[in-house]
Amino acid sequence: MTRIPYFDKQDLIRSALVKRAQEGSRILTYTQLGKIVDVPARGPWKQILDFIALGEKRQGLPDITFLVVNKRTGYPGQIGFRPAAPPTAEQKALAAKELQKVIDHYCPGAKNALSGKAV
Repeated sequence: MTRIPYFDKQDLIRSALVKRAQEGSRILTYTQLGKIVDVPARGPWKQILDFIALGEKRQGLPDITFLVVNKRTGYPGQIGFRPAAPPTAEQKALAAKELQKVIDHYCPGAKNALSGKAV
């Protein structure tokens, strides 16, 4: 089995994302999340965020990893488990839809930061 970088921080990362979601689903950059959980901005983030995303899906919860975005694009670095650098129009629409699920679950009525962005 491949070792997942920052696996020991999975609970801390997840709880930071849930807290953020409960505060109104405000997105945050990889750098901002890194400061909260003491992980370098450049990660590597993919494996641990994939692990958390799959865990959320298994529990029937929305994917809270959609709260983490690239500072340059304003969208997650991967969308639908595929690289999004830059995101396609379809990936942008999917990201907005998935973030709405997070909002509806954790903080109904909050503003969706990805909804209405130029596609």
